[in-house]
Amino acid sequence: MQTHLPTLLLREWMQHKRGWLIAALAPPLLFLAMLPIGSVQGLPDKHRELVALIIVMISTVAIYGICLLVALFQLPGLARRDTQDRSIEFWLSLPGRPSESVAATVLAHAWLVPLGGAVIGMLFGVPIAMSVVAKQDGFGAVTAVDWSEVMSAAAPLLVRAFAGTVPMLLWLSPLIFVLMAASAWLKRLGVPVVLVGSLIAVLVLDKIYGISWPVDALQAWNLQVNTAMVHNPPGLQEALMSDVNLWAWVAKDFGEALLELASLQFLGWAALAAAGFALVVMKRARGG
Repeated sequence: MQTHLPTLLLREWMQHKRGWLIAALAPPLLFLAMLPIGSVQGLPDKHRELVALIIVMISTVAIYGICLLVALFQLPGLARRDTQDRSIEFWLSLPGRPSESVAATVLAHAWLVPLGGAVIGMLFGVPIAMSVVAKQDGFGAVTAVDWSEVMSAAAPLLVRAFAGTVPMLLWLSPLIFVLMAASAWLKRLGVPVVLVGSLIAVLVLDKIYGISWPVDALQAWNLQVNTAMVHNPPGLQEALMSDVNLWAWVAKDFGEALLELASLQFLGWAALAAAGFALVVMKRARGG
């Protein structure tokens, strides 16, 4: 069956590339530009390779997080973009289905762009780490760091982080599609109505009626989102301080994250995401 996803993804790039590039490139460039006039203190003189590794990972995750937050703020509004964008008439003339259009929007903004941001953060991570070490201890300290060891340790962690973007998107999909559906059907009032209404409903059920399962479900969901890229953070800390094979560790950690996708908890959230997706597609198909 023919798909128009590549064309629709290209459309997203053509319309949003400037904002995406600013979100991904501005933070590391600003950091490097401000570092000469700033100060760096408190970094340990020992274990510089570990410090450099942590800086590379922070750069990667930070740019990913920034791009993802931009997507989460932007996606609800994009659910009703096609009713305001006259250029959409060309794209709607394609034989693609409304479901493809919605899927392409979410894939581009919530997965591909943050993933690209993570790659950019990784590429800037090494020069940022070098600059930070040089700022505190001089350029001689930079040459004393075994950068091949840093990158060999970073490689499995970066692979784990990139792979973790998939379960991250899956766990975030209920939030994304519910907010998009609310925005599509209720327009500008949709997002605040859903967020405030859900908060009030959960608090009333918990505090007045003693029904705590909505709070428990949200807390469990939040935990899954926070551990999508590293399922066992304490275990990672122990692995970095020992001689554990990091490739084996990240494979085990990613496997544990995937097992969470086979739980009843995920199936429940997936059903909510599917309902939200269906509502967005229904509204798009009606031309609204």
